[in-house]
Amino acid sequence: METFEGIRYRLLGPVELYHEGRAVDLSSTKVRLMLTALALAPNTVVSFEALGKVLWERGAPPSARSNVRTYATTLRRVLDRDSRNRLVSRGGGYQLRTDPDELDVQVFNRLADIGRRALADGEPASARTHLRQALALWRGHPAEGLPPRRALAGQLDALTEQRLLVEEDLLEAELAAGGTAELVGTARRLVTEHPLRERCWAALMLALYRGGDVAAALDAFTEARNQFVAGLGLEPGPRLQQLHQAMLNRDPALLDRPATTTATTAGAVHCELPRQVTLVNRAEEVRTVVAALCTPDDEGARVVVVYGPPGAGKSAVALRAAHQAAWCYPDGQRYVDLTATAPDGARWRSTLAGRRELVVVDHCTSAARLRPLLVAEPDCGFLITADTPLAAIDATCRVAVRRLSTPAAVAMLGKLVGRARVTPDWAAVDLVVRCDHLPLAIRAAAAVLIAEPRLGLADLAARLSAGTILDELAVDDLDPRARLLARYREMSTVDRVAAAAFQYLGTDSLPAGRLSPAVARRLADHGLLEDGRLAPLTHEVAVELGTGPA
Repeated sequence: METFEGIRYRLLGPVELYHEGRAVDLSSTKVRLMLTALALAPNTVVSFEALGKVLWERGAPPSARSNVRTYATTLRRVLDRDSRNRLVSRGGGYQLRTDPDELDVQVFNRLADIGRRALADGEPASARTHLRQALALWRGHPAEGLPPRRALAGQLDALTEQRLLVEEDLLEAELAAGGTAELVGTARRLVTEHPLRERCWAALMLALYRGGDVAAALDAFTEARNQFVAGLGLEPGPRLQQLHQAMLNRDPALLDRPATTTATTAGAVHCELPRQVTLVNRAEEVRTVVAALCTPDDEGARVVVVYGPPGAGKSAVALRAAHQAAWCYPDGQRYVDLTATAPDGARWRSTLAGRRELVVVDHCTSAARLRPLLVAEPDCGFLITADTPLAAIDATCRVAVRRLSTPAAVAMLGKLVGRARVTPDWAAVDLVVRCDHLPLAIRAAAAVLIAEPRLGLADLAARLSAGTILDELAVDDLDPRARLLARYREMSTVDRVAAAAFQYLGTDSLPAGRLSPAVARRLADHGLLEDGRLAPLTHEVAVELGTGPA
């Protein structure tokens, strides 16, 4: 949970609520009961009457509605810290608005569904991976620790049943993937806890048989038969009977193993996503991207564009969202950096045929470069970062990434260099202002501070003056000048007029407001003009270009 921003609801065990990776104190039993009732019916209005039955087992008091409003107010203080308005009053009750990745029950169901589909498609390795992930979300009995409520019993029992079904599915996937003796313990636990489940007995028998203990496998059938006769007055069903007969006949098909190498590789889940980096105050953007990627689109592949000025942290937002949305794309996650060579379009599209993959396309500068990579596969998702909204592309969703606010920028600096180093406050504010509130520049400044432990914030801020700031921030690959020059050089190869205009802007002989709309738009398309003006660091690059060769 500490790797996620935003809100996370956990019902698959003790009821827990996380905000920005930290557990929220829900000491009030009534508040936890109300949250549970709402989270079990996400995005649905739960009436006052239904909430009353959950909150008061022996009948609601006269003040019930007033009390429910009080509990709702308590929940809102936690849920709406980022002004999301997650808990709304509507239609005689309350509705908890959630996104697909926020509620562990929904994530569990999604992973279980992916695993079952993979198992049905003959991909046991992929099925095993996702079913294990689904079961890993469980931390005990659903809503453990809450007083029992008849009004919740049906839903909680259904969750317990779903967990058992996934455990049975996982046993089948493990056996189909070649597992044997190591599964005996799990199968025995399940038949002990659920002695009338035929699938559990079948898995136990097959694991014993494949492990070479034929006698124990036959004994397991006898034990299963005794349980069914004693508990139900019935003989085992056809599945167990046929499996028992096949063992008596030493049917060689019982020892079949899945094909190795090629089959396993074909169903393998690969992840090419780079590691995540520090993010501050981006929960809303990440949430929006994840929701768009994990919501099915009847029109075809989901296409999400994350856009904003150079250095604003678009790639960091995209990668955080991609890691969080990975469970929606069970066949893997790819990463393409368009600052390098783009993959061959025809061959690329063929590798995605029939796949359920997420593709992150980083540093896209034009719709023309992106189009050859997009496919119509309905189960694929594309997450693109660009300086502009890429208006020429049909996108499912577009998410803007702006500069950080001053408090968020200072908080980011503190995360990178240590909060004790970010003093005095006025110096920290001065530093992030000089960095134009851009995460890339703040990272570069933090790298300078880390490399020079005795350097104070005020001293570094003084060094970040006009004419020298780009030199000071040129730290390894955290170099705003290099990023902006790359955009200028790419533009200059296709648009000499816009390139010349950019140089003139650096001499101050051509005010940005006097640019023709077409040239201004082309400069904006390359991330070199924002809202009709040059941003401070971009202006420094234009000045350098206007006074000497690029």
